[in-house]
Amino acid sequence: MADDLAPEGIDSPESDNLHIEIAHEPNLEQYLVDELPVTATPMSGPSKPSQALAFSSILLGGACGGFIGFAFTDLQCSGSCSGASGLSALIGAVVGAGGVGVVSILALRAMNEWKSKSKRGVDKSSAIDNLQNHKDD
Repeated sequence: MADDLAPEGIDSPESDNLHIEIAHEPNLEQYLVDELPVTATPMSGPSKPSQALAFSSILLGGACGGFIGFAFTDLQCSGSCSGASGLSALIGAVVGAGGVGVVSILALRAMNEWKSKSKRGVDKSSAIDNLQNHKDD
């Protein structure tokens, strides 16, 4: 039964000449970095000003959340409640910064996608113009 599953031609003299060559020591000198072609790839991330704006909005959101948390506990508590007010300010700051952070990341991703789609649209329109110019000639 095992003989039926064996592929034909295994016992041929051609199969005896097949072998795998193993390189024991790689020759890295043949791959010089200076000889590689230089390519210009566009940056896929958002621009630096938009990143700075997102960071500052996260800080502002955290500060506002902290003020809201502090004021909420300060209005509810009578007497000296500095520990509770500080804890609620910290919780408010984390929640506020986290919420603004999520929104800013989504906005940066949307801006980046919009930018990449608009560049593809320009490339498509220029390709269509080139085709129309060649047809006119």
